[in-house]
Amino acid sequence: MRKRSSCGTLRDRRSLDIRRTVSLGTVGFLAGLGVVLHVIEGCLPPPVPLPGIKVGLANVVTLVALFLFGGREVLYVVLVRIVLGNLFSGTLLGIAFFLSLGGGLTSLGIMSVLRRRNASLLWTSLLGAVFHNLGQWVVASLYVQSRALLFYLPVLLFWAVPAGFGVGYLGTLLVRSEALRRKTGSGPISPREGLGIDGLARR
Repeated sequence: MRKRSSCGTLRDRRSLDIRRTVSLGTVGFLAGLGVVLHVIEGCLPPPVPLPGIKVGLANVVTLVALFLFGGREVLYVVLVRIVLGNLFSGTLLGIAFFLSLGGGLTSLGIMSVLRRRNASLLWTSLLGAVFHNLGQWVVASLYVQSRALLFYLPVLLFWAVPAGFGVGYLGTLLVRSEALRRKTGSGPISPREGLGIDGLARR
Protein backbone atom coordinates (compact mmCIF):
# COMPACT_ATOMS: atom_id res chain seq x y z
CA MET A 1 0.00 0.00 0.00
CA ARG A 2 2.83 2.38 0.87
CA LYS A 3 4.62 1.65 -2.41
CA ARG A 4 1.47 2.28 -4.40
CA SER A 5 0.85 5.51 -2.50
CA SER A 6 4.44 6.57 -3.04
CA CYS A 7 4.23 5.83 -6.78
CA GLY A 8 0.97 7.73 -7.03
CA THR A 9 2.46 10.76 -5.27
CA LEU A 10 5.48 10.67 -7.58
CA ARG A 11 3.29 10.54 -10.66
CA ASP A 12 1.23 13.47 -9.35
CA ARG A 13 4.38 15.50 -8.78
CA ARG A 14 5.68 14.73 -12.26
CA SER A 15 2.34 15.64 -13.78
CA LEU A 16 2.31 18.93 -11.85
CA ASP A 17 5.86 19.72 -12.99
CA ILE A 18 4.90 19.03 -16.60
CA ARG A 19 1.85 21.28 -16.35
CA ARG A 20 3.95 24.05 -14.81
CA THR A 21 6.54 23.73 -17.57
CA VAL A 22 3.87 23.85 -20.28
CA SER A 23 2.24 26.84 -18.60
CA LEU A 24 5.54 28.71 -18.27
CA GLY A 25 6.45 27.98 -21.88
CA THR A 26 3.06 29.16 -23.11
CA VAL A 27 3.21 32.35 -21.05
CA GLY A 28 6.62 33.07 -22.57
CA PHE A 29 5.31 32.34 -26.05
CA LEU A 30 2.31 34.65 -25.62
CA ALA A 31 4.42 37.42 -24.09
CA GLY A 32 6.87 37.20 -26.98
CA LEU A 33 4.03 37.26 -29.49
CA GLY A 34 2.61 40.32 -27.76
CA VAL A 35 5.96 42.10 -28.02
CA VAL A 36 6.19 41.33 -31.74
CA LEU A 37 2.65 42.60 -32.38
CA HIS A 38 3.36 45.72 -30.29
CA VAL A 39 6.45 46.57 -32.33
CA ILE A 40 4.79 45.78 -35.67
CA GLU A 41 1.78 47.95 -34.95
CA GLY A 42 4.09 50.78 -33.90
CA CYS A 43 5.68 50.66 -37.35
CA LEU A 44 2.36 50.74 -39.20
CA PRO A 45 0.47 53.93 -40.06
CA PRO A 46 -2.56 54.54 -37.79
CA PRO A 47 -5.93 53.44 -39.24
CA VAL A 48 -7.28 56.94 -38.54
CA PRO A 49 -5.02 60.05 -38.56
CA LEU A 50 -5.81 60.95 -34.97
CA PRO A 51 -3.58 60.68 -31.88
CA GLY A 52 -4.16 57.65 -29.69
CA ILE A 53 -6.15 55.78 -32.34
CA LYS A 54 -4.85 52.22 -32.76
CA VAL A 55 -6.33 48.80 -33.35
CA GLY A 56 -4.43 47.30 -30.42
CA LEU A 57 -3.26 44.07 -32.02
CA ALA A 58 -1.16 43.16 -28.98
CA ASN A 59 -4.32 43.14 -26.86
CA VAL A 60 -5.31 39.92 -28.63
CA VAL A 61 -2.55 38.21 -26.67
CA THR A 62 -3.90 39.56 -23.38
CA LEU A 63 -7.36 38.32 -24.26
CA VAL A 64 -6.15 34.84 -25.21
CA ALA A 65 -4.00 34.57 -22.09
CA LEU A 66 -6.93 35.61 -19.92
CA PHE A 67 -9.26 32.97 -21.32
CA LEU A 68 -6.63 30.21 -21.32
CA PHE A 69 -5.03 30.90 -17.94
CA GLY A 70 -6.15 33.95 -15.99
CA GLY A 71 -4.61 34.94 -12.67
CA ARG A 72 -0.96 35.81 -12.40
CA GLU A 73 -0.05 34.36 -15.79
CA VAL A 74 -1.96 36.96 -17.76
CA LEU A 75 -0.50 39.75 -15.59
CA TYR A 76 3.00 38.49 -16.45
CA VAL A 77 2.10 38.48 -20.14
CA VAL A 78 0.79 42.06 -19.99
CA LEU A 79 3.77 43.45 -18.06
CA VAL A 80 6.38 41.68 -20.19
CA ARG A 81 4.63 42.77 -23.38
CA ILE A 82 4.45 46.41 -22.30
CA VAL A 83 8.00 46.65 -20.93
CA LEU A 84 9.78 44.82 -23.76
CA GLY A 85 7.54 46.28 -26.45
CA ASN A 86 8.37 49.83 -25.37
CA LEU A 87 12.02 48.89 -24.86
CA PHE A 88 12.38 47.68 -28.45
CA SER A 89 10.38 50.67 -29.68
CA GLY A 90 12.66 53.10 -27.85
CA THR A 91 9.86 54.53 -25.71
CA LEU A 92 10.60 52.88 -22.36
CA LEU A 93 9.76 55.21 -19.42
CA GLY A 94 8.41 57.79 -21.86
CA ILE A 95 4.82 58.97 -22.15
CA ALA A 96 4.03 56.13 -24.60
CA PHE A 97 5.17 53.60 -22.00
CA PHE A 98 2.95 55.00 -19.27
CA LEU A 99 0.03 55.25 -21.69
CA SER A 100 0.47 51.57 -22.53
CA LEU A 101 0.85 50.65 -18.87
CA GLY A 102 -2.20 52.62 -17.75
CA GLY A 103 -4.38 51.33 -20.56
CA GLY A 104 -3.15 47.77 -20.27
CA LEU A 105 -3.67 47.43 -16.52
CA THR A 106 -7.05 49.17 -16.60
CA SER A 107 -8.21 46.94 -19.42
CA LEU A 108 -6.90 43.83 -17.67
CA GLY A 109 -8.75 44.77 -14.48
CA ILE A 110 -12.19 45.01 -16.09
CA MET A 111 -11.61 41.99 -18.33
CA SER A 112 -10.62 39.88 -15.31
CA VAL A 113 -13.88 40.83 -13.60
CA LEU A 114 -15.88 39.96 -16.73
CA ARG A 115 -14.03 36.68 -17.09
CA ARG A 116 -14.97 35.68 -13.54
CA ARG A 117 -18.59 36.50 -14.37
CA ASN A 118 -18.42 34.19 -17.40
CA ALA A 119 -18.82 36.98 -19.94
CA SER A 120 -18.29 36.05 -23.56
CA LEU A 121 -14.91 36.67 -25.11
CA LEU A 122 -16.36 39.27 -27.48
CA TRP A 123 -18.07 41.29 -24.73
CA THR A 124 -14.91 41.06 -22.64
CA SER A 125 -12.89 42.47 -25.53
CA LEU A 126 -15.35 45.30 -26.21
CA LEU A 127 -15.43 46.53 -22.63
CA GLY A 128 -11.71 45.91 -22.28
CA ALA A 129 -11.08 48.21 -25.26
CA VAL A 130 -13.30 50.91 -23.76
CA PHE A 131 -11.48 50.79 -20.43
CA HIS A 132 -8.10 50.60 -22.18
CA ASN A 133 -8.75 53.91 -23.92
CA LEU A 134 -10.21 55.33 -20.73
CA GLY A 135 -7.08 54.38 -18.79
CA GLN A 136 -4.87 55.95 -21.44
CA TRP A 137 -6.98 59.10 -21.36
CA VAL A 138 -6.52 59.38 -17.59
CA VAL A 139 -2.73 59.04 -17.93
CA ALA A 140 -2.68 61.60 -20.76
CA SER A 141 -4.78 63.99 -18.67
CA LEU A 142 -2.34 63.75 -15.77
CA TYR A 143 0.56 64.32 -18.16
CA VAL A 144 -0.87 67.17 -20.25
CA GLN A 145 -3.23 68.68 -17.65
CA SER A 146 -5.49 70.32 -20.21
CA ARG A 147 -9.27 70.46 -20.20
CA ALA A 148 -9.20 70.13 -23.97
CA LEU A 149 -8.63 66.39 -23.55
CA LEU A 150 -12.12 66.11 -22.10
CA PHE A 151 -13.58 66.78 -25.56
CA TYR A 152 -11.33 64.07 -27.05
CA LEU A 153 -12.61 61.36 -24.72
CA PRO A 154 -15.77 60.59 -26.79
CA VAL A 155 -13.55 60.01 -29.83
CA LEU A 156 -11.45 57.46 -27.97
CA LEU A 157 -14.50 55.68 -26.56
CA PHE A 158 -16.20 55.61 -29.97
CA TRP A 159 -13.11 54.08 -31.60
CA ALA A 160 -12.91 51.44 -28.85
CA VAL A 161 -16.07 49.75 -30.17
CA PRO A 162 -14.82 48.63 -33.61
CA ALA A 163 -11.32 48.02 -32.27
CA GLY A 164 -12.66 45.89 -29.41
CA PHE A 165 -14.89 43.94 -31.76
CA GLY A 166 -12.02 43.20 -34.14
CA VAL A 167 -9.69 42.11 -31.35
CA GLY A 168 -12.46 40.02 -29.76
CA TYR A 169 -13.29 38.26 -33.01
CA LEU A 170 -9.63 37.46 -33.68
CA GLY A 171 -9.18 36.32 -30.08
CA THR A 172 -12.16 33.99 -30.40
CA LEU A 173 -10.67 32.37 -33.49
CA LEU A 174 -7.33 31.91 -31.73
CA VAL A 175 -8.79 30.44 -28.54
CA ARG A 176 -10.92 28.04 -30.56
CA SER A 177 -8.06 27.01 -32.84
CA GLU A 178 -6.88 23.43 -32.51
CA ALA A 179 -3.22 24.39 -32.94
CA LEU A 180 -3.27 26.77 -29.97
CA ARG A 181 -5.10 24.24 -27.77
CA ARG A 182 -2.45 21.66 -28.54
CA LYS A 183 0.34 24.07 -27.63
CA THR A 184 -1.26 25.20 -24.40
CA GLY A 185 -2.84 21.90 -23.42
CA SER A 186 -6.18 23.62 -22.83
CA GLY A 187 -9.62 22.24 -23.53
CA PRO A 188 -12.07 23.53 -26.11
CA ILE A 189 -13.77 26.84 -25.42
CA SER A 190 -17.47 26.66 -24.69
CA PRO A 191 -19.89 28.30 -27.16
CA ARG A 192 -21.00 30.84 -24.55
CA GLU A 193 -17.45 32.09 -24.18
CA GLY A 194 -17.24 32.81 -27.89
CA LEU A 195 -19.26 35.32 -29.86
CA GLY A 196 -22.57 34.71 -28.09
CA ILE A 197 -24.45 37.82 -26.95
CA ASP A 198 -25.74 35.91 -23.95
CA GLY A 199 -22.19 35.52 -22.65
CA LEU A 200 -22.76 38.14 -19.96
CA ALA A 201 -25.13 35.78 -18.20
CA ARG A 202 -23.94 33.28 -15.66
CA ARG A 203 -23.74 29.64 -16.55
